[in-house]
Amino acid sequence: MKQIFIFMITALLLSGCETSTTSGKGMYVVPANTQVVSRNSKKLALVIGNRQYKYGVLANTVNDATDVARVLGQIGFEVILKTDLDRRAMNNAIHEFGQRLKASRSSIGWFYYSGHGARGDGENYLLPIDNESIRTADDLQYEAVPASKVLQTMNNAKTDMNIIVLDACRDKPYRSIGKNSSRGLKQMQNRGSIIAFATADGDIAADVSRNGRNGLFTSHLISALSSANKTHQRIDDMFMQVSSAVLQESRGKQEPWYNASLRTPFCFGGCQVANVVPQPKPKPIPASSKKVFQDRLRDGGLGPKMVKIPAGSFRMGDIQGGGNYDEKPVHRVSVGKFAMGMYEVTKGQFSKFVNATAYRTDADKKGSCYAYKDGWKHVKGVNWRNPNFSQNNNHPVTCVSWNDATAYTKWLSNQTGKNYRLPTEAEWEYAARAGTETKHWWGNEIDKSKANYGGYPGKTSPVGNYKDNKFGLYDTSGNVWEWTCSEFENKYKGKEKQCVITGSRLSLRGGSWISSARSVRSAVRGRSKPTNRNNIVGFRVSRLVTL
Repeated sequence: MKQIFIFMITALLLSGCETSTTSGKGMYVVPANTQVVSRNSKKLALVIGNRQYKYGVLANTVNDATDVARVLGQIGFEVILKTDLDRRAMNNAIHEFGQRLKASRSSIGWFYYSGHGARGDGENYLLPIDNESIRTADDLQYEAVPASKVLQTMNNAKTDMNIIVLDACRDKPYRSIGKNSSRGLKQMQNRGSIIAFATADGDIAADVSRNGRNGLFTSHLISALSSANKTHQRIDDMFMQVSSAVLQESRGKQEPWYNASLRTPFCFGGCQVANVVPQPKPKPIPASSKKVFQDRLRDGGLGPKMVKIPAGSFRMGDIQGGGNYDEKPVHRVSVGKFAMGMYEVTKGQFSKFVNATAYRTDADKKGSCYAYKDGWKHVKGVNWRNPNFSQNNNHPVTCVSWNDATAYTKWLSNQTGKNYRLPTEAEWEYAARAGTETKHWWGNEIDKSKANYGGYPGKTSPVGNYKDNKFGLYDTSGNVWEWTCSEFENKYKGKEKQCVITGSRLSLRGGSWISSARSVRSAVRGRSKPTNRNNIVGFRVSRLVTL
């Protein structure tokens, strides 16, 4: 039986296993003996663009579909193009697509949709143009086409690889959408796949772009597809490029989102396979060879210092025993390449963001932050716009909520053109352990010379005040608890490896200056609401890299 890989891409596809290197003018090279999708594979695409809706006419969706069909045809796909379909016609087109995939024994199936999309009762729906009968989310199951139907149709065809591109997060898809209604598409997951969205869960994607003809995402997809086929670019790298372009043009307002589990390389035009022996898995970077960089900001300044962390696997959780119930079960987790902030984000860095954007923190909007031992009083908010608000600008920022920390990463992404975010829990523990399985990165015994904890000196320490771990990261034990992008579970069930858009409880890691010795272990976990803020909580950033 052929191995099936599903790529569901709703505006962005990125990450995955980065086994390739670059050779020559953009040629991507994979190690010898690596299974790749052949350049001679049969390729069939169904492209649908719905514009002329009975309710909510769109601007550029037919243009999007027409232009994508043209480019796919140029790079070797047989293309079925359909526009302005009612529900019966959409179902017929999907059925025909599945039958032709089976009959032609195509190795690669590509489904592209541009139009209205909506979610209801745990399902994503594609809306036909006869949407006048859809007045509430309850009507979707009867009057729209579930995205899972497309996925199942392509699965049934048993192709080597399926790519689903849904540019379908437009505003007001049916009459009841209002201020309190759910917008956009819901995240989806599928093993052995990359599942991504044009924008964050609950947000919408822009239907216009600078070129005036296409939606924002599709305008960059079209140009990226053309160049990718010429340079034999990997599909995940191409969509990484699209992601950066969308984020930059939208000034950080449209943020693509994804869940990734890519296992086999696919290059447009075929991957070049190197006649070399695959290299062994990288070992932790020794302190003498740390890979440190800073991205340049638009104003000419520099972003946070970042340390490149190699891919690897580790045992996550209460390895030593005697920990908390929420640190179980101990389980092995694989982590891809990424970069993490060498230090926790400082007050000075966060102040620069607030002054540049006039951003109001949750402490400003929702009430005070209890920060009496950090040089401030118990006051409403913090006067970030006063450059002299603190004499300790190199101390980690505190009194910031998860919402505030996430807003900073979006600003940083917009400033640099790179994809910054908070680390997942798995990434955080992997980086904090730095190849160790002891309670702390330096060993099992607590050491006051290695971390700020236990309430003495009774406040935060300047970042980098203590020794770094073997990856080159400072203050992963103590100083301040650090927000992650993962939703907290009482026991590990998989969310530690994922980022969320929002949640009722978000995970914190690392302990703080007031924590006990037991609470600054590498495995220790905390949790808090996304609006909570405290003088013992801060954060550090991460982003994807190519080592």
